[in-house]
Amino acid sequence: MARRTPRKDCNYIIYEMTDEFGHNYIGLTRKSLPNANKTVLERWRKHKSRARNEDRQWPLYQYLKDRLDGVWEHKIITVIRGRAEAYDLERSLVKAQKPTLNDQYIG
Repeated sequence: MARRTPRKDCNYIIYEMTDEFGHNYIGLTRKSLPNANKTVLERWRKHKSRARNEDRQWPLYQYLKDRLDGVWEHKIITVIRGRAEAYDLERSLVKAQKPTLNDQYIG
């Protein structure tokens, strides 16, 4: 079975997650459900699962390992069309805002 070529014209969601201590993470996910909030919550579920089950040394997952039951607020920053545009915007937001739990694009 042939692999499908990823679409480049999908909608992407750039979101921010912040815990009760002010630690934050800016992320990007493809809008796979009709409701953007549900898509972000599904992505959050995947983040927690990966933090629990995988040995990734990413700041977000290292932080989540001890705080899976913490109080987190999820905010949609924007919904943007186009993969390249979404990644460019996420990169510039991370560089400008320097979220505490992102390590990519900072430096």
